[in-house]
This record gives sequence, structure tokens and C-alpha cells, in this order.
Amino acid sequence: MSNIPINVTVRHLDEPASKFQPVIQNEVGKLETYFSNVTDFSVIVEGISKIANGVELKRKVEITASVKGNALVATAEEENFGKALDMAISKIKAQLSKRHEKVSEHKGIPTAEVVK
Repeated sequence: MSNIPINVTVRHLDEPASKFQPVIQNEVGKLETYFSNVTDFSVIVEGISKIANGVELKRKVEITASVKGNALVATAEEENFGKALDMAISKIKAQLSKRHEKVSEHKGIPTAEVVK
């Protein structure tokens, strides 16, 4: 389990945040392996109604990862919570991996190579 704080907010749904908390803690907690400099995660689960061919209820999941003065945000809208969470997790994984590569590749040239 991760030591990074994970804040969960539920909007416009009848279900309490405690219903989503264990799944979110488990899935988002795994993201620390992609980039360890994350200070905290914020997850918003939202119920939204889209009107197309009648009324269609959707779930929106937004994951925000705070990384040293920046915020990486991934949002997904799907027909149920599980699909929306999976989509948002895959998006934030890509962003965290890219951030990790960027930080580790731009450390500069070692001084021993410059002197040659």
C-alpha cells in the first residue's frame, strides 16, 4: 500500500465516497511505481447525465497527481465507474511514465565526458 495521500471526492451521486474508496486506494496506490515524486493524488468521481437518444447516465473520473509544483490530470467518461477508473488510470500512468523519463534523461552530461 502506498504512503501517498489519496483524496476521494464524490459528486452528484447517491453513493457515498466510502463505496469507491477501497477500489480507488488499491488502483491509484499502484501508480507510485511509475513516478515516486508524487506528493498526493486527488480523485473525483462524478455522475453526469448526457442527453442523446433519451437520458444516458455516465460516470466521470478525474485523477490529479501533484508533482513538485505541477499537476498532472487525467479524465475519463464511461457508462460505469469501473471503465472510467481504468481509462483514467491508464492515462495518468502514461503521463507519470513520461514525466519519469523526462526527469531521468535530462540530468546532463557527466563532467568526465566533457573534459575529454
